[in-house]
Amino acid sequence: MKKLILSLIAILSITHAQSFRFKRPVKDNIQTNGSYLYGEPRYGNTALAHLGIDIAARYDTVFAAAPGVITFVGYNPNDTVGGYEPGGGGNYITQRATWDGKNVYMLHMYLQKPLVTSGTTVVQGQPIAISGNTGNSTGAHLHFEIRMNTATYATPGSRRNAELWAGMTGMGAIYGRVPNAPNSTRVDISPDPKPRPPYTTYGYSLTYNFNDPYVGSDDIYNENYGIGDVKPGTYTITALGGTYTRIVTVGAGQVVSADPPTDIEEENLPSEFTLYQNYPNPFNPETEIKFSLPVELFVFGKVYDISGREIMTLISGDLPAGNHSLKFNGLVVCGAPYS
Repeated sequence: MKKLILSLIAILSITHAQSFRFKRPVKDNIQTNGSYLYGEPRYGNTALAHLGIDIAARYDTVFAAAPGVITFVGYNPNDTVGGYEPGGGGNYITQRATWDGKNVYMLHMYLQKPLVTSGTTVVQGQPIAISGNTGNSTGAHLHFEIRMNTATYATPGSRRNAELWAGMTGMGAIYGRVPNAPNSTRVDISPDPKPRPPYTTYGYSLTYNFNDPYVGSDDIYNENYGIGDVKPGTYTITALGGTYTRIVTVGAGQVVSADPPTDIEEENLPSEFTLYQNYPNPFNPETEIKFSLPVELFVFGKVYDISGREIMTLISGDLPAGNHSLKFNGLVVCGAPYS
């Protein structure tokens, strides 16, 4: 039988396993308050925690972060100071969206006025309100809160860190878990990760104050700290006097874990992505493709013939950090070896 000799081209195009799920509810030239973030001790009652993020949107447009439905609009046009809920959220809007088959409720508080009514179906990026200074606000801004599966305030563990759900265009985010860290432990990052403008100040983050029963970690990340709006680059993160030290690289739109997979020793992890020459080659029925991943990644591998025709998909899915290999058998495809 005449042998069919083709060229093997293995393509592994990779993206980080996680990315932002929604879009920011404000313009990209507006910063998130770097001194009062999710899970930090609450002003006036440090036993509790800040359950959302504060964004410095001063009487500016608020947009729908995801497609969904407006489930509640609380608005009192006759009270421009207290709004619908004096001493609380003032004028506010609740929107329901979905992610991974779950209901996600987003609350937009301290508004000047809504631009939508309850029951309205909205698209991502649609203007829904003007931010303001009503209710218990300490100055004009947007308090943005994410609650998983329920809009009810008194639901333990329902809050999520919005900075890990949405970020500025071109920015990323970092999360991790400092083992055995007391609540509100300082987590430093170097160099300064924030884009300037619009950011003017940023020092460090704190681990979440889990004394507050409503503070929760992400369903996938299981983090106890998060850092949002991070410029693409490589950073060193330290806590607990350096006993927790991580080096992490983040790209645009990526939400990256600073921690290695728990079942792999950190010192044995590859430092970069490497694709090795397949072996054996040429004129063998089977060849092996080896590659290394420095972090958990989504790996997409296909085989093409020399004319560019797709032959086979070898893998399409997440793989943990470490060394991996794929095997391709040309006899399975058309009874001829590939080289």
